[in-house]
Amino acid sequence: MKKLAKIGLAVATLAGSAQFAMAQINAGEIQAVPLLNNNLSVLITNLVNFILIIAGILAVLYLVWGGITYITAGGDAEKAGKGRTAITNAIIGIIIIMASFAIYKAVVQAPDQNTANPETGDF
Repeated sequence: MKKLAKIGLAVATLAGSAQFAMAQINAGEIQAVPLLNNNLSVLITNLVNFILIIAGILAVLYLVWGGITYITAGGDAEKAGKGRTAITNAIIGIIIIMASFAIYKAVVQAPDQNTANPETGDF
Protein backbone atom coordinates (compact mmCIF):
# COMPACT_ATOMS: atom_id res chain seq x y z
CA MET A 1 0.00 0.00 0.00
CA LYS A 2 2.92 2.34 0.65
CA LYS A 3 4.16 1.81 -2.90
CA LEU A 4 0.73 2.73 -4.28
CA ALA A 5 0.70 5.90 -2.17
CA LYS A 6 4.14 6.87 -3.47
CA ILE A 7 3.04 6.31 -7.07
CA GLY A 8 -0.10 8.37 -6.48
CA LEU A 9 1.94 11.19 -4.97
CA ALA A 10 4.33 11.13 -7.92
CA VAL A 11 1.47 11.28 -10.44
CA ALA A 12 -0.20 14.12 -8.53
CA THR A 13 3.09 16.03 -8.40
CA LEU A 14 3.65 15.62 -12.12
CA ALA A 15 0.08 16.60 -12.96
CA GLY A 16 0.20 19.60 -10.66
CA SER A 17 3.55 20.87 -11.90
CA ALA A 18 2.60 20.84 -15.58
CA GLN A 19 2.23 24.45 -16.65
CA PHE A 20 2.25 24.37 -20.42
CA ALA A 21 1.70 21.96 -23.26
CA MET A 22 2.97 22.71 -26.72
CA ALA A 23 0.53 22.81 -29.62
CA GLN A 24 1.35 23.23 -33.28
CA ILE A 25 -0.94 25.86 -34.77
CA ASN A 26 0.37 26.22 -38.31
CA ALA A 27 3.23 24.54 -40.13
CA GLY A 28 6.33 25.19 -38.06
CA GLU A 29 4.59 27.51 -35.59
CA ILE A 30 4.45 26.24 -31.99
CA GLN A 31 2.51 28.01 -29.29
CA ALA A 32 2.29 27.35 -25.54
CA VAL A 33 -1.13 26.27 -24.29
CA PRO A 34 -1.66 27.00 -20.59
CA LEU A 35 -2.91 23.98 -18.66
CA LEU A 36 -2.99 25.63 -15.26
CA ASN A 37 -3.77 29.30 -15.09
CA ASN A 38 -2.90 31.23 -11.98
CA ASN A 39 -6.58 31.19 -11.11
CA LEU A 40 -7.50 29.37 -7.90
CA SER A 41 -10.87 28.15 -9.20
CA VAL A 42 -9.24 26.55 -12.24
CA LEU A 43 -6.68 24.85 -10.01
CA ILE A 44 -9.37 23.53 -7.68
CA THR A 45 -11.49 22.33 -10.62
CA ASN A 46 -8.52 20.49 -12.13
CA LEU A 47 -7.63 18.97 -8.76
CA VAL A 48 -11.18 17.79 -8.04
CA ASN A 49 -11.53 16.31 -11.54
CA PHE A 50 -8.19 14.52 -11.15
CA ILE A 51 -9.12 13.10 -7.74
CA LEU A 52 -12.54 11.92 -8.93
CA ILE A 53 -11.04 10.26 -12.01
CA ILE A 54 -8.45 8.42 -9.90
CA ALA A 55 -11.14 7.42 -7.38
CA GLY A 56 -13.36 6.14 -10.20
CA ILE A 57 -10.55 4.09 -11.71
CA LEU A 58 -9.69 2.59 -8.32
CA ALA A 59 -13.37 1.77 -7.65
CA VAL A 60 -13.71 -0.01 -10.99
CA LEU A 61 -10.49 -1.95 -10.36
CA TYR A 62 -11.83 -2.93 -6.91
CA LEU A 63 -15.06 -4.07 -8.57
CA VAL A 64 -13.09 -6.24 -11.01
CA TRP A 65 -10.99 -7.65 -8.17
CA GLY A 66 -14.15 -8.48 -6.18
CA GLY A 67 -15.66 -10.17 -9.23
CA ILE A 68 -12.55 -12.27 -9.80
CA THR A 69 -12.47 -13.21 -6.12
CA TYR A 70 -16.13 -14.23 -6.24
CA ILE A 71 -15.77 -16.23 -9.45
CA THR A 72 -12.65 -18.06 -8.30
CA ALA A 73 -14.08 -18.91 -4.87
CA GLY A 74 -14.58 -22.51 -5.96
CA GLY A 75 -17.18 -23.34 -3.33
CA ASP A 76 -15.31 -21.63 -0.48
CA ALA A 77 -18.04 -19.68 1.34
CA GLU A 78 -15.59 -17.32 3.05
CA LYS A 79 -13.88 -16.36 -0.21
CA ALA A 80 -17.25 -15.94 -1.96
CA GLY A 81 -18.42 -13.71 0.88
CA LYS A 82 -15.32 -11.55 0.55
CA GLY A 83 -15.96 -11.26 -3.18
CA ARG A 84 -19.61 -10.26 -2.66
CA THR A 85 -18.59 -7.69 -0.04
CA ALA A 86 -15.97 -6.23 -2.38
CA ILE A 87 -18.47 -5.99 -5.23
CA THR A 88 -21.06 -4.33 -2.99
CA ASN A 89 -18.53 -1.84 -1.60
CA ALA A 90 -17.21 -1.02 -5.08
CA ILE A 91 -20.70 -0.34 -6.41
CA ILE A 92 -21.46 1.89 -3.41
CA GLY A 93 -18.16 3.69 -4.01
CA ILE A 94 -18.94 4.26 -7.68
CA ILE A 95 -22.37 5.66 -6.77
CA ILE A 96 -20.79 8.00 -4.19
CA ILE A 97 -18.17 9.17 -6.71
CA MET A 98 -20.82 9.85 -9.36
CA ALA A 99 -23.02 11.69 -6.86
CA SER A 100 -20.11 13.80 -5.61
CA PHE A 101 -19.21 14.70 -9.19
CA ALA A 102 -22.80 15.74 -9.91
CA ILE A 103 -23.00 17.80 -6.72
CA TYR A 104 -19.66 19.45 -7.44
CA LYS A 105 -20.72 20.35 -10.99
CA ALA A 106 -24.03 21.76 -9.70
CA VAL A 107 -22.27 23.89 -7.08
CA VAL A 108 -19.61 25.14 -9.50
CA GLN A 109 -22.04 25.92 -12.32
CA ALA A 110 -24.76 27.43 -10.09
CA PRO A 111 -23.09 30.85 -9.62
CA ASP A 112 -22.55 31.13 -13.39
CA GLN A 113 -26.21 30.70 -14.24
CA ASN A 114 -28.44 33.67 -13.55
CA THR A 115 -31.70 31.79 -13.89
CA ALA A 116 -33.74 33.62 -11.25
CA ASN A 117 -35.90 36.39 -12.67
CA PRO A 118 -37.42 38.49 -9.85
CA GLU A 119 -39.87 40.22 -12.21
CA THR A 120 -41.60 37.05 -13.35
CA GLY A 121 -40.86 34.88 -10.32
CA ASP A 122 -39.24 32.21 -12.50
CA PHE A 123 -36.32 30.25 -11.09
